Amino acid sequence: MSKKWTLLLPVLLLAACGGGGGETPPAGGGEGEPVKITNRIDIPPAVVQNLGITFAKVERRRVEQTLRVPGNFESPPEARREYHTMLPGRVEVLVKQYQLVEPGTELFRLESPEWRRMQESLAATDVAISTLQSDRSVLDAERAAAVKAIESFPPRIDAQRALMDASDDHLMRLGEARDNWLERVAQIEELQKRGAGKAAELAEARAELQNALVGLAEEQEKRAGLAEQRANLDAEKAAAELAIPVIDSHIAAKDAEIVNARDAMQRALKSAAGALGMTAQALAEGDAWRTLDTFTVRATAVGTVDHVHASTGAWVEANTEIIATVDLTNLRFRGRALQSDLGLLKEGLPTRVVPPQGGSLENATPAEGTLYIPVEADPGERMIDLLAVLDSVPDWARPGVSGELEVVWNTTTEPQLAIPNRAIVRDGLDQVFFVRDYKDDNKVIRTVSPLGVSDGRWTVVDTGVMEGSEVVIEGVYELKLTGGGKPLGKGHFHADGTWHAGADHD
Repeated sequence: MSKKWTLLLPVLLLAACGGGGGETPPAGGGEGEPVKITNRIDIPPAVVQNLGITFAKVERRRVEQTLRVPGNFESPPEARREYHTMLPGRVEVLVKQYQLVEPGTELFRLESPEWRRMQESLAATDVAISTLQSDRSVLDAERAAAVKAIESFPPRIDAQRALMDASDDHLMRLGEARDNWLERVAQIEELQKRGAGKAAELAEARAELQNALVGLAEEQEKRAGLAEQRANLDAEKAAAELAIPVIDSHIAAKDAEIVNARDAMQRALKSAAGALGMTAQALAEGDAWRTLDTFTVRATAVGTVDHVHASTGAWVEANTEIIATVDLTNLRFRGRALQSDLGLLKEGLPTRVVPPQGGSLENATPAEGTLYIPVEADPGERMIDLLAVLDSVPDWARPGVSGELEVVWNTTTEPQLAIPNRAIVRDGLDQVFFVRDYKDDNKVIRTVSPLGVSDGRWTVVDTGVMEGSEVVIEGVYELKLTGGGKPLGKGHFHADGTWHAGADHD
C-alpha cells in the first residue's frame, strides 16, 4: 500500500497543481489560471493512513551538551532472590515460571528424611528436659520433707525430755526405797543378834528390799533406753539438718542441667528453623515442630519467577537452588561510554533512558534517573560503564531490553530547537524536513533550513520551526519522492507558501 501511494502521490500532486515545470509557470491559453506554485504538500487523512505518516514535536534540547551511549536494562543484585533447600529431600514445585509472587507466596514444598532425624533429636532433647524437671520436682519434695522433719524435732525432744525427767524422779524414789529397806533389814538383823528380832519381819524386809532393787534395776534400764532414744533423736535431727544443704546442692546441679538442656533445645530449634526458613519462635510455638511433616518455602519479596531449577518429584540435595525471582520494578540501566568522555561526566548528573529508534517503542515514555559511575572499566576496549539509577521503571523496560542513555553534562547553557534526525532527508544537495502546517493539519511544508550540531538522535535547527511544531518522521522519504514543495528555478517562497520567481527581496 505504501509503494502504491508513493507512485500515486506525484500524480495526484501534479493533478492538483494543474501540471507544470520549468522556471516559470506557463500561461494558460484561455483554458484556466496559471498553475499556483507552493511549498505546501497536501496530506489528506487517507494519505497519512496509507503511507503510515507519523509526526514528532520540535523540542528545546541541549543537543551539543548531550552525551548519548547505548546500553540495556539490568536487574541489580538486590532485585534478585534465590530460594534454596537447606536439607536434602523430595521437592514439589508450587509456582510456574514468570509467575508474579508476593511476600508469603508458597514457592515449593520439601519432604526430607533429614528433617525426621532432626525431629527425633528435638524430641529426645525435650524428653530429657521433662525428665530433669521431674527429678527437680522430686528434690523439691525431699527438701520439703526434710524441712518438715526438722520442724517436728522440737516437740519430740520435749516429750523425750519429759520422759527422762519422770524416769529420774522414779529412780530417785526407788533409790530412797532401797535405802530404807536396807536400813530396815540392818535394824532387824541387829535385833535378832540381841534376841529381840523376829524372823518373819526380817524375811518380809528382805523381800521388800529385793523388790526395791529389782524395780531400781528395771527403771535404770528404762532410763538407759530413754537416753539412747534421745541420742538417736539428736542424731536424726543433725542428719536432717545436714540433708538440707545436700538437697540444695542437688537442686542447683539439676537446675544447671535443665538450663543446659533448654539451651540445647533452643540451638536445635534455631538450627531447624534456619533449615526450614522459619523463626525459632514460630517453630516452637505450640510445639509446631512435632506435627510438621513437610515444610514450605515462601517468597520473602515481591517479584517474578525467573528460573525454576527442579521439577515436582525430583530428589535434591541440600543447598540446591529451586526458585529464582527478580523484581521487575527494580531495574537500572547500564550503558558503555568511551573513556575519553570521562572528563564530561560526574556522578549525580540527571539522565534519561530512551527506547531504540523505530518500532512500536519509539514514542514510549523515557525513564528519568541519576548517573553513577561504577569502579570498573575496560582497559582493552577503552570503555567504561555508566549506570543510571531510575526514579521509576517504565512499563516497557525489562532486563536485557536495549536503549540509549542520554546524559546532559552541562545544564547551564540555553536549550535550542531541535528535531529528530529521522525527520531529515537529503533531497539533491539540500537537507530537508517536512513541517506540519500549523494552519492546516492536512498540509506539510517542505522546509530547507540551516542545521546545527547533532547528538546522533536530535539535530539543532535554526529556522523554519518553533517549539511545539510537528515534523514528519515516518513517510518522509515518500514525501520527498513526490517532488512536491520544490522551488522551480530562481526565486523563493513567501511565508504563506506562495512562490515568488526571481531574486530574493525583502
